[in-house]
Amino acid sequence: MKKFCCCTGHRPKSFTFEYGKDEKKHKAYLEQLRQKILLAINGYGATHFISGLAIGADTDFAEIVLYLRDTEKYPITLECAIPCRNQTLKWSEKDKQRYDNVLRRADEINLISDNYTPDCMLKRNRYMVDKSELVIAVFNGVEKGGTWYTINYAKKENKKIEIIEL
Repeated sequence: MKKFCCCTGHRPKSFTFEYGKDEKKHKAYLEQLRQKILLAINGYGATHFISGLAIGADTDFAEIVLYLRDTEKYPITLECAIPCRNQTLKWSEKDKQRYDNVLRRADEINLISDNYTPDCMLKRNRYMVDKSELVIAVFNGVEKGGTWYTINYAKKENKKIEIIEL
Protein backbone atom coordinates (compact mmCIF):
# COMPACT_ATOMS: atom_id res chain seq x y z
CA MET A 1 0.00 0.00 0.00
CA LYS A 2 1.32 3.43 -0.97
CA LYS A 3 2.08 5.98 1.72
CA PHE A 4 2.16 9.59 0.59
CA CYS A 5 4.41 12.51 1.48
CA CYS A 6 4.28 16.05 0.11
CA CYS A 7 6.38 19.15 0.52
CA THR A 8 5.47 22.77 1.12
CA GLY A 9 8.06 25.49 1.21
CA HIS A 10 9.20 28.88 0.15
CA ARG A 11 10.27 30.37 -3.12
CA PRO A 12 13.87 31.66 -3.23
CA LYS A 13 13.04 35.26 -2.25
CA SER A 14 11.62 34.06 1.10
CA PHE A 15 14.63 31.98 2.15
CA THR A 16 16.65 33.36 5.08
CA PHE A 17 19.84 33.15 3.03
CA GLU A 18 20.68 34.07 -0.55
CA TYR A 19 19.21 31.06 -2.36
CA GLY A 20 21.64 29.67 -4.93
CA LYS A 21 24.35 32.16 -3.98
CA ASP A 22 25.29 31.34 -0.37
CA GLU A 23 26.75 27.96 -1.28
CA LYS A 24 27.44 26.75 2.27
CA LYS A 25 23.94 27.48 3.57
CA HIS A 26 22.33 26.22 0.36
CA LYS A 27 24.16 22.88 0.57
CA ALA A 28 23.25 22.55 4.26
CA TYR A 29 19.57 23.22 3.46
CA LEU A 30 19.57 20.67 0.60
CA GLU A 31 21.14 18.07 2.90
CA GLN A 32 18.45 18.75 5.54
CA LEU A 33 15.79 18.29 2.88
CA ARG A 34 17.42 15.06 1.71
CA GLN A 35 17.49 13.77 5.30
CA LYS A 36 13.78 14.59 5.78
CA ILE A 37 12.94 12.70 2.58
CA LEU A 38 15.01 9.73 3.77
CA LEU A 39 13.17 9.92 7.12
CA ALA A 40 9.88 9.88 5.20
CA ILE A 41 11.01 6.71 3.39
CA ASN A 42 12.76 4.87 6.20
CA GLY A 43 10.87 6.21 9.22
CA TYR A 44 7.34 6.72 7.93
CA GLY A 45 7.32 4.23 5.06
CA ALA A 46 6.53 6.82 2.38
CA THR A 47 6.63 5.49 -1.18
CA HIS A 48 4.86 8.24 -3.15
CA PHE A 49 5.98 11.86 -3.07
CA ILE A 50 4.03 14.90 -4.28
CA SER A 51 5.58 18.20 -5.35
CA GLY A 52 3.74 21.38 -6.32
CA LEU A 53 6.77 22.19 -8.46
CA ALA A 54 7.03 25.89 -7.61
CA ILE A 55 10.48 27.48 -7.80
CA GLY A 56 12.54 26.86 -4.66
CA ALA A 57 11.68 24.22 -2.06
CA ASP A 58 9.14 22.38 -4.25
CA THR A 59 11.58 21.88 -7.12
CA ASP A 60 14.45 21.00 -4.77
CA PHE A 61 12.21 18.37 -3.13
CA ALA A 62 11.24 16.89 -6.51
CA GLU A 63 14.84 16.74 -7.73
CA ILE A 64 16.01 14.98 -4.56
CA VAL A 65 13.16 12.45 -4.80
CA LEU A 66 14.11 11.74 -8.43
CA TYR A 67 17.78 11.38 -7.48
CA LEU A 68 16.91 8.90 -4.72
CA ARG A 69 14.65 6.98 -7.10
CA ASP A 70 16.99 6.89 -10.10
CA THR A 71 20.48 6.89 -8.61
CA GLU A 72 20.08 5.30 -5.20
CA LYS A 73 17.29 2.99 -6.44
CA TYR A 74 14.74 3.66 -3.73
CA PRO A 75 11.34 2.16 -4.70
CA ILE A 76 9.55 5.51 -4.70
CA THR A 77 7.45 7.54 -7.14
CA LEU A 78 7.05 11.25 -7.82
CA GLU A 79 3.81 13.03 -8.57
CA CYS A 80 3.71 16.65 -9.70
CA ALA A 81 0.61 18.59 -8.69
CA ILE A 82 0.49 21.50 -11.12
CA PRO A 83 -1.74 24.38 -9.97
CA CYS A 84 -2.44 25.66 -13.51
CA ARG A 85 -1.20 25.17 -17.08
CA ASN A 86 0.70 28.44 -17.24
CA GLN A 87 2.49 28.09 -13.88
CA THR A 88 5.84 28.96 -15.49
CA LEU A 89 4.61 31.99 -17.47
CA LYS A 90 6.84 34.55 -15.72
CA TRP A 91 9.75 32.24 -14.88
CA SER A 92 13.33 32.50 -16.12
CA GLU A 93 14.53 30.07 -18.79
CA LYS A 94 16.73 28.31 -16.21
CA ASP A 95 13.76 27.72 -13.89
CA LYS A 96 11.59 26.55 -16.80
CA GLN A 97 14.29 24.04 -17.79
CA ARG A 98 14.42 22.61 -14.25
CA TYR A 99 10.60 22.39 -14.23
CA ASP A 100 10.47 20.64 -17.63
CA ASN A 101 13.21 18.22 -16.59
CA VAL A 102 11.28 17.20 -13.47
CA LEU A 103 8.00 16.87 -15.39
CA ARG A 104 9.64 14.60 -17.99
CA ARG A 105 10.87 12.28 -15.23
CA ALA A 106 7.78 12.35 -12.98
CA ASP A 107 5.73 9.18 -12.56
CA GLU A 108 2.45 11.09 -12.46
CA ILE A 109 1.27 14.61 -13.27
CA ASN A 110 -2.00 16.08 -12.01
CA LEU A 111 -3.27 19.44 -13.24
CA ILE A 112 -5.36 21.10 -10.52
CA SER A 113 -6.84 23.92 -12.63
CA ASP A 114 -6.79 24.53 -16.39
CA ASN A 115 -6.31 28.27 -15.93
CA TYR A 116 -4.80 30.49 -13.30
CA THR A 117 -7.25 31.54 -10.60
CA PRO A 118 -6.54 33.51 -7.42
CA ASP A 119 -6.85 30.33 -5.36
CA CYS A 120 -5.33 27.67 -7.65
CA MET A 121 -2.10 27.54 -5.57
CA LEU A 122 -4.10 27.02 -2.36
CA LYS A 123 -6.20 24.31 -4.08
CA ARG A 124 -2.95 22.61 -5.13
CA ASN A 125 -1.62 22.77 -1.57
CA ARG A 126 -4.83 21.34 -0.10
CA TYR A 127 -4.81 18.57 -2.72
CA MET A 128 -1.27 17.58 -1.71
CA VAL A 129 -2.00 17.64 2.03
CA ASP A 130 -5.28 15.77 1.62
CA LYS A 131 -3.51 12.90 -0.18
CA SER A 132 -0.52 12.75 2.19
CA GLU A 133 0.11 11.18 5.57
CA LEU A 134 3.26 13.28 6.02
CA VAL A 135 4.08 16.87 5.09
CA ILE A 136 7.65 18.14 4.88
CA ALA A 137 7.70 21.92 5.36
CA VAL A 138 10.59 24.24 4.51
CA PHE A 139 9.68 27.22 6.71
CA ASN A 140 11.28 30.60 7.39
CA GLY A 141 9.25 31.34 10.51
CA VAL A 142 7.09 34.08 8.97
CA GLU A 143 3.47 33.42 9.91
CA LYS A 144 1.83 34.45 6.62
CA GLY A 145 1.70 33.24 3.03
CA GLY A 146 1.20 29.92 1.30
CA THR A 147 3.69 27.84 3.30
CA TRP A 148 2.25 29.07 6.62
CA TYR A 149 -1.28 28.40 5.36
CA THR A 150 -0.34 24.88 4.26
CA ILE A 151 1.37 24.04 7.58
CA ASN A 152 -1.78 25.16 9.44
CA TYR A 153 -4.03 23.26 7.06
CA ALA A 154 -1.93 20.10 7.61
CA LYS A 155 -2.18 20.58 11.39
CA LYS A 156 -5.97 21.02 11.13
CA GLU A 157 -6.14 17.79 9.11
CA ASN A 158 -4.00 15.97 11.72
CA LYS A 159 -1.16 15.22 9.31
CA LYS A 160 2.36 14.44 10.51
CA ILE A 161 4.64 17.39 9.80
CA GLU A 162 8.43 17.48 9.58
CA ILE A 163 9.72 21.07 9.53
CA ILE A 164 13.02 22.35 8.20
CA GLU A 165 13.61 25.74 9.79
CA LEU A 166 15.40 28.19 7.56
